[in-house]
Amino acid sequence: LTNVMNTYTKMWLESQAALQELLAQELPSQPPQPEKDQRLFFHMLATLFLRYMQILRCLETCYDQMVHPQKRHVLRQVLDGVMGRVLELKNEMVEVEFSEYHYMDDVLQDLKFTPADMEVPIPKYFVNQRAKALKERQQVLCDILARMEPSMPHGVSPSRPPMLRDEAVQLVQMAERRRQGRLRAKFMREIRRDEERERRARESGAKELDREQAATCIQKVWKGCLQRRCTKLERQREMAFIGMVSPSLPFNACLIPTEFRHLRQAEYEAEYQQALESIREGVYEMEGPDMREEMKEQLRQWFIECHDLTGRFPEFPDEEIGGSSILFAEKTPEQVSGQDPAEGQRKKDKKKDKDTPKEEKQKKGKDKKLFSLFKCSPPCEKWGLPGKPPGGGGGREAASNLRPCPAAVWGKRDESSNLEQHYEPELIKAQMRKEVEKELRLQVRGRDRLCPGGPRELALPGSHFPRDYVLNVGLCVGHSWIPGSPHSCSPSRTLDSLYEELVLQGILKQAQHIQLADYTGDFCYLGTTLRMAGIEPTPSVMDIRQNIALYAILRLGSPTLHELAPQVKSLLLAGPAGTGKKMLVHAVCTETGANLFDLSPDNLVGKYPGKSGLSMMIHMVFKVARLMQPSVIWVGNAEKTFYKKVPKEEKEADPKRLKKDLPKALKMLKPEDRVLLIGTSDKPYMADVKTLCRAYERILLIPRPDYASRYGERMIWQRLIKKHGGTVTGALDISALAKVSDGYSQGHMAQAVQMVLTERRILQLPKKPLGAGEFLQLLAKADPIYSEEERTLQDWYLKTPLGKKRLKAVQERTEGKEAKGKEKKEKKGKK
Repeated sequence: LTNVMNTYTKMWLESQAALQELLAQELPSQPPQPEKDQRLFFHMLATLFLRYMQILRCLETCYDQMVHPQKRHVLRQVLDGVMGRVLELKNEMVEVEFSEYHYMDDVLQDLKFTPADMEVPIPKYFVNQRAKALKERQQVLCDILARMEPSMPHGVSPSRPPMLRDEAVQLVQMAERRRQGRLRAKFMREIRRDEERERRARESGAKELDREQAATCIQKVWKGCLQRRCTKLERQREMAFIGMVSPSLPFNACLIPTEFRHLRQAEYEAEYQQALESIREGVYEMEGPDMREEMKEQLRQWFIECHDLTGRFPEFPDEEIGGSSILFAEKTPEQVSGQDPAEGQRKKDKKKDKDTPKEEKQKKGKDKKLFSLFKCSPPCEKWGLPGKPPGGGGGREAASNLRPCPAAVWGKRDESSNLEQHYEPELIKAQMRKEVEKELRLQVRGRDRLCPGGPRELALPGSHFPRDYVLNVGLCVGHSWIPGSPHSCSPSRTLDSLYEELVLQGILKQAQHIQLADYTGDFCYLGTTLRMAGIEPTPSVMDIRQNIALYAILRLGSPTLHELAPQVKSLLLAGPAGTGKKMLVHAVCTETGANLFDLSPDNLVGKYPGKSGLSMMIHMVFKVARLMQPSVIWVGNAEKTFYKKVPKEEKEADPKRLKKDLPKALKMLKPEDRVLLIGTSDKPYMADVKTLCRAYERILLIPRPDYASRYGERMIWQRLIKKHGGTVTGALDISALAKVSDGYSQGHMAQAVQMVLTERRILQLPKKPLGAGEFLQLLAKADPIYSEEERTLQDWYLKTPLGKKRLKAVQERTEGKEAKGKEKKEKKGKK
């Protein structure tokens, strides 16, 4: 265990060193110059994005495998910070390229990375830390679904029609004949086996072994097994001794599996939480009185020194900037008296900014935005990454602005006596002292408010402070923050009743267990080359998977990330039928443990009629979604909600019921509400573009799979065949199958594989291997995705806000190239 933990601690230190190096590159000593070339700027952003991705992958592995509770708490903050920086870089790349899909094959080549390094790692703690709650919620959902099956309420399809008597008798007879045939074949096989054994015994003339000979035979086999095992261990030790394999991982990794470490993590975390309470009580009882007296003495001494140095008493700071807690910070007498030159200059600049005309302010704002667009913005302090604080002074050194690295503290700490990786009591005491000190400041403030002027000591007869000053000013030691009241259920309905009603109505559904990795596909290897040639490449499956992870999974999984990252409330997946849009929705729910609410127009037919019923349904859905976050609200066939013109056959269903209420409900969501609206549509061009784009902030166009995604060892065809029980042999030409299946979606391929690999066909595989013709016969019966449909989707996407920006940028770039070409021709003509 110690060797394994040292390995992950070393990996953490290496990742932290790489992070420090990256931050030093992003935060130079002098402000960076604006970059005019868009391609160079995007190359810089893509390089940072991929390097942060490698750090994120290492940190996620360390956090998942470490068992030390205090290390994991520190590592969690760094992990969330790096994820936040990745999302910020993604947002900047979208603003630069005006596209949701980015092609970094040239950057991968420069950094010597593989396409697998672009994969966004999904932290396992999203689900592991809530495993017990998710299991209980799953059990409740299963119980409700089991109760509703006999009653058949709304949303449940009727059962099959009753079978005729003759058909039932025939079915029973067939099953009985098959059972008798299998039993007869089993008897005949045993008879033939006994006859073969007797025949061999007669031919060899062997006699039955006695007891001693049988024991000797068993001992011989067992001793041979032991000797082979010892020889294998000696071989492994020899390879480790000469440096051919790792000396720690082959043995300890086998003895300490991942599941065992996860159990240890839960046990140590419970011990750590108990220790926090007990040690805090001890610190409060033993050191609290001394802290209180020292605080009072320090406050009195502060006022005396300030009065002696400046000749007057300092003004008390407002509650907004921290109250009197900032008085304990180190300040010069000039800063206390308000004569600091830097402070005076800041006041002058502030006053000058107030007198600036409105037009000049707008111009400055535009210049600032233009400058920030083509430079690498430093990581925000909200992520907790070590770096310069916002507005750091120019006279300070860069090293003084860097916060201490927690990983370096743990790397230098001697843990030879802590082999089991339990918590460190001394570190808890240091942490609790700060909390106790903060609590005591609040108590001292409350005690001082009992006196109308402030601290009682300052109003004593022997005090250095005049009574008028004490009575007029008063003191406030520390400051408090009163959080807002949490969401609460209405007094008439409990959360359980709302949850059960939504399940019974078929709105809250059970998500299918699908991992994001199940959406298989390859990387686009020529994306940069095609864009430089003026051709927009088709997004690959890996690009789609990356965007789903960045826009949906990471934000829903981490509360800190969802609250501080650029907010994304809604996401639209548009593409041809069968391309895996619904599969991605279920993958988001699986990876984050989110609830799935189905607000598809087809699912709401006949439910909650009228305006009052619709308002009640929206209120219930969003209330339960916020209280049981994370939650995903799925709208299938999203174009129906924003139809340009409702077809005649759908007028009775009223598919546009949610057109007004759904956007209003989205606006009420706060940054701390981990609720995401995901719409799927295969005909988005039938909806009004403006209203559809107002409801969905991000739009991802999902195309059919390309050749690289269809062909490959772990790609679509082979994965589907192995998933349904088939085997891939040399008789199955995967290359030809991938080539001929061009134009078909993943859904078409899955349907063909499912129809071919029946139970009977699987039993015939040893004698009759699979062939490509079997799949092509069934695949030819389905309607492919025609080029006209793809062209219609691409033309529709160019009408979206981001598509318009992309089209405008391409046109400007083309016009600029043509203008340069004309200038060159004119110069040549003059020469």
